[in-house]
Amino acid sequence: MLIVNPSSKIFTFLTQQSRQSRAFWLGLSLVLATVYGLLAVRQAFESAYVVQDDARQHIFWMQRYLDPELFPGDLIADYFQSAAPLGYSGLYRLMAALGVEPAFFSKILPPFLGIITAGYGFFLCLEIFPVPVSGFISSAVLSQTLWASDELSSATPRAFLYPLLIAFLYYLLRRSLLACLVLIGLQVLLYPQAALVSLGLVAIRLVHWQDGKFSFSQNRQDYLLLIVGFCMVLCLALYTRGLSEFGAIVTRAEAESMPEFQEKGRNAFFLPGIRYWLDGYPGRSGILHRRTALPITVLAGLFLPPLLWLRPKSPIRQQVKAGIHMLTQLLLISFILYGLAHLLLFQLHLPSRYTSHTIRVVLVLAAGLAWTLILENTFRACQSWKRSVFLGRRRGVIRSVFLTFSQTVPLTLTAALFISLFFYYPLFLNDFPKAVYYDFSEAQPIYEFFAAQPKDTLIASLSDEASNLPTFSGRSVLVSREHSLAYHKAYYRQFRQRTEDLINAQYSDDPAVLLDFIETYQVDFWLLDRYAFQDAYVAENSWLQQFQPMADDAVSNLRQGATPVLQQSIETCTALPTEDWLILEAECIGAFAAARPSTIAK
Repeated sequence: MLIVNPSSKIFTFLTQQSRQSRAFWLGLSLVLATVYGLLAVRQAFESAYVVQDDARQHIFWMQRYLDPELFPGDLIADYFQSAAPLGYSGLYRLMAALGVEPAFFSKILPPFLGIITAGYGFFLCLEIFPVPVSGFISSAVLSQTLWASDELSSATPRAFLYPLLIAFLYYLLRRSLLACLVLIGLQVLLYPQAALVSLGLVAIRLVHWQDGKFSFSQNRQDYLLLIVGFCMVLCLALYTRGLSEFGAIVTRAEAESMPEFQEKGRNAFFLPGIRYWLDGYPGRSGILHRRTALPITVLAGLFLPPLLWLRPKSPIRQQVKAGIHMLTQLLLISFILYGLAHLLLFQLHLPSRYTSHTIRVVLVLAAGLAWTLILENTFRACQSWKRSVFLGRRRGVIRSVFLTFSQTVPLTLTAALFISLFFYYPLFLNDFPKAVYYDFSEAQPIYEFFAAQPKDTLIASLSDEASNLPTFSGRSVLVSREHSLAYHKAYYRQFRQRTEDLINAQYSDDPAVLLDFIETYQVDFWLLDRYAFQDAYVAENSWLQQFQPMADDAVSNLRQGATPVLQQSIETCTALPTEDWLILEAECIGAFAAARPSTIAK
C-alpha cells in the first residue's frame, strides 16, 4: 500500500530552486521588510514633534538647506555639518533642492533602506546557499534584527551601512568589479568605516590556503579592486583633513584624563573590567554595541558549524558554496580593524563599529543556512521513523501513532518556525520596531515661542530640552547635552568653556558674573527647568557633573541657602511661563543684574 507523506511534499516545496520558488520567497521577504518599515513610519508621524534620537545631532542643521539664514555662526551646527560625510549631506541637500524637508525625508528614508537591505540579504544568502527558503529566512531575520534597533530609523550615516555592506558582499561573491567599485565609492561617501571593512575583506581574500600552503590570487581584478578602493579612501582622508576646522581628534592619553570618557561620562568609553571589551552599554569600546539587538531567531546561526559537520554528504548540505568562507573572512577582518581602532584610538572612530555590525551580518546569514539544515534533519528523522514503522513489526495502534507522528512533527515544526519569523516581534514585543522616536509634544509652547523669534536668536540653557530646540524651533542653543561630543578638540574646547561659564552664571549670586556672561555670549533668552535651582538638579545630573569644580560649587552654594541672581530675576524677566519650564529674556536679566551691587569687592 502506497502512503503519501504530506511532510515530504512540504519539504520538497521548501527546498525547490525553481524561478517561481525564488520569486515567491523574495516577494515574501520584501513584504515583511515593508511591513516593518511601515510600522516604524507610523511611529515617526504620531505627532508634529516626534524626532529620532540621533537625528537631533545629524539632521537639525540641514534646515540651512531650506533657509541659509538659520543658525548663523552657530558652533554646534557648524561642527555637525563639518563632520557629516560628503555623500550623506549631499543626498539631503539634493532632496532639499527638490523641496523635501530634511526632517520629513529622514522619516521616510529608513523603510526604503530596509527594503533594499532585505532584498540584497536574500540574494547574498543564495550566493552562499542557493535554496530560496534559506534566503527568505536570512532576509526575514535580517529585517527583524535591523528594526529591533535604531540603526535604520536614525537616517544618519550609519543607516546606510547595512544596505551598502550587504550589497558589496553580494557583488564580491559574484565577482562584479564595477559594482564593487561603485559600492566602495558609496561607502566612502556615506559611511567610511564600511569602506575599510570592505577593503580589508578584499585584501584578505587575496590569500588562499591550498595544498597545505598559502598562495595568492592570480586574478588581476582582485588587485585592481583593492588598489582603486584604497585610492578612494585615501582621497577622502586627504580631502576631509583639510576641510574641517575641527579635525584635531582627542588622543588616548587626553581621553583617559577627561571625565567625559569615563563610565558615567557623556562619551563613556573607558569602562571597568571585562565591560571594556564586551560592552553591552554604552557600546563604544567593546566588541558589541548597545544597539546590537539580536532576535532569538538569529541565534540559530551559532549552531551552523555543527550542523554542517553533522551530515556533510546530505543533498542539501552539498549545495553550500565556497562563498560560505566569506563569513569567517568577514569576522577576521572585523576583529583586525577592531584591534587597529584600539591602537589608533579615535583615529578610526569607535572600535565597536567594526565588529558589532559585521557580527550581526554573519549571524543572520548563518541563521538562514542553519534553519534550513535544521528542517532537513527533522524531515529526515521523521522519514526514518516512518520507514521503521513500515519495515518493523509494529502493528495496529502503535503503527498508526508512529505514522501520524512522523507526518505531523515536520508540519508542526515548519509552522512554528514561520509563525515565529513573521509574528515574533510584532506580537510579543511592545517596542518593535525599536525606532527610538521620541515625542516631545509637551514642549510645543516652547518650540512655538522660539520659532517666532528672529533667526539669529541664541538660547542659553542647561535643560535637557535644549537638545530639541534646534530641531523643532530652528534656533541656536549655546550648549546642550545631546551635542556634547568630546572627540574633536577644537570643537569641545569651546563647548566645554561655554558650559562651564553657563553653570557659573546660572548659579552665581554675583550680578557681575551673570552680566559678564550675557555680554560675552550675547544670548537672547534663558530656558530654565522649573526645578533648576534645587541642589539635586545639578548633583544628580551626570552630564553637569563632568564640569568641575563648577558643578560642585553650584551645589554647595544652593545647599548653603544662596539665591542665585538668575533665580531672583524670574519674577521680573519671565517671557513665557509653562508648567515645566520658564523662558527669561536675557536683556531683562542683564538690566536686573546691572541694578544690583556686585559681590566681588566683598
